Amino acid sequence: MKKISVKRILLFFALSVCLVFFSLWIYLVSDTGDRYVNGIYVSELLLIVSQEQNIDYCKLLNKAIEGNDSSIKQLALLKIYDGAGYDHSAVVIDLVKLIGEDKFIYSLTSINDEQKKWIKKNIEVGLEYGNNPKLQTQTFKEAFPKIYEFLN
Repeated sequence: MKKISVKRILLFFALSVCLVFFSLWIYLVSDTGDRYVNGIYVSELLLIVSQEQNIDYCKLLNKAIEGNDSSIKQLALLKIYDGAGYDHSAVVIDLVKLIGEDKFIYSLTSINDEQKKWIKKNIEVGLEYGNNPKLQTQTFKEAFPKIYEFLN
């Protein structure tokens, strides 16, 4: 039987460890998984659902954060349902906190009553199920009085 040297065993072990770490690094830098866009959490589920609708969610969110009125409006009016809908509602809440109520309202000045109902529902869901503990204890009117007035 052939004798295996200690150097070869150590070399094999070192290469195996390097391969594992390299694979882990590739996974972490790849385009999969949850993301943060300017501090706003975007779940993997939300990314998948938006891709199915041919929407680059992170790009749209970035434009909205930059203050692009049409992107803010498009993001606020997205029809996303089920579990991803909860995640999307939380993003809308975080966006409002980031850009402010006045900018959010200004971007939505041309929406109709049906669209107002949709946004109102999304904000209520985002307040209840969002990632911000301070807002979870507040009513819609307390958290965003200007938007509440605009939508009602």
